[in-house]
Amino acid sequence: MFENSMDLFDSVIQLHGDGLLTATDRRADPGMWTVGAFHAANDEAVHADVWERHPSAYELLYVTRGAVRVHLREGGEPVPVGAGNCYVVPKNTWHRLTVVEPADLLTICPRAETQHERITD
Repeated sequence: MFENSMDLFDSVIQLHGDGLLTATDRRADPGMWTVGAFHAANDEAVHADVWERHPSAYELLYVTRGAVRVHLREGGEPVPVGAGNCYVVPKNTWHRLTVVEPADLLTICPRAETQHERITD
């Protein structure tokens, strides 16, 4: 548990099943759900060349500043998400982000079983 304010750009909050919240560095327990934030100045910051999925859970992406696009491997047009809006990625859905304008994002997702795959085309 933590008693002081913290910078989510440097740490993450782990969400425990019993309601407990703990702050930790970015190398949080991979079995935990986490809340974290990051700066996305460009496509490199969001690993735009990598697909990601969470097989057993949804992911919430909340843009607090700037704008990104969410791309789904299954196709369709990329979805723009601007400041003050969020996008919920369904579980087991391959997705990636690109930066429209430098952004700050808040994410809530499980770390367990997260998979990554580099784009090959």
